[in-house]
Amino acid sequence: MFLPAGFDKAIALEAAALVNQAYDQFDAFQLGQPWSLAGDYDTLGLLSAKPEGLLARKEPFGFVARNRASRIVFVTLRGTKSLEDWISDFTFPQVRHPWGKAEQGFSYLYDQCSSNVQGFVRGAGAAPSVVVTGHSLGAGLAVLATADLVFSRVAPNAAMYSFAGPRVGDLDFATQFNGQVALAWRIVNTEDIVTTVPLATPVLAAGSQPHSPISIVLALAQGLNYEHVGVPLCFTTHKGSIPANHAMQVYISALT
Repeated sequence: MFLPAGFDKAIALEAAALVNQAYDQFDAFQLGQPWSLAGDYDTLGLLSAKPEGLLARKEPFGFVARNRASRIVFVTLRGTKSLEDWISDFTFPQVRHPWGKAEQGFSYLYDQCSSNVQGFVRGAGAAPSVVVTGHSLGAGLAVLATADLVFSRVAPNAAMYSFAGPRVGDLDFATQFNGQVALAWRIVNTEDIVTTVPLATPVLAAGSQPHSPISIVLALAQGLNYEHVGVPLCFTTHKGSIPANHAMQVYISALT
């Protein structure tokens, strides 16, 4: 993998390892077992939210922690684990955001975490160095968390290192994000289908009429436009299946 100027491989690998711990946090929750963050970190706070769905319950989605040596504060968010999380992934309609419009499902989850993210980062002390990270659904939440910290001025220089991220907002949102966030890296496996959704646009052709079940569904989504944010750092690894191409370990292996 070619690493461009400004990309910090050590930070990316540290962020990826923390994302794996966020997945471990959820697994412990599912088993009813205690969990604590491993490594030389101070846990500043835990993040949780209740996904959509009749049977949904509040789930752990990550944490905010500070590296005791570097003093970097990491806002870490995991990806899809429960059936209800999948509902949030595919709730494609958009809702208002200060920078434009954002996907409803991601926004519904992140809005439940926003006050805690801001509060935990404030608790780190004056002007902390902040890195926001996440994988899959967590990468989508990481985009919203980065925007939140920058827009609120809680951490105006917050950086983002995301893995396998979907599109999150419309063109206005992407323009504002890219103009306001100084450092945002989006690490992408070109064979990972998750990085292609939601569709950039459902428009098949100007003035076209629906003529198949797929185009009818797309027609219902007319007016929804999505655009990626940040600077993509791409690699190509094909492991033979959609889940394998999307796995966090594929991204870690590419970096190492």
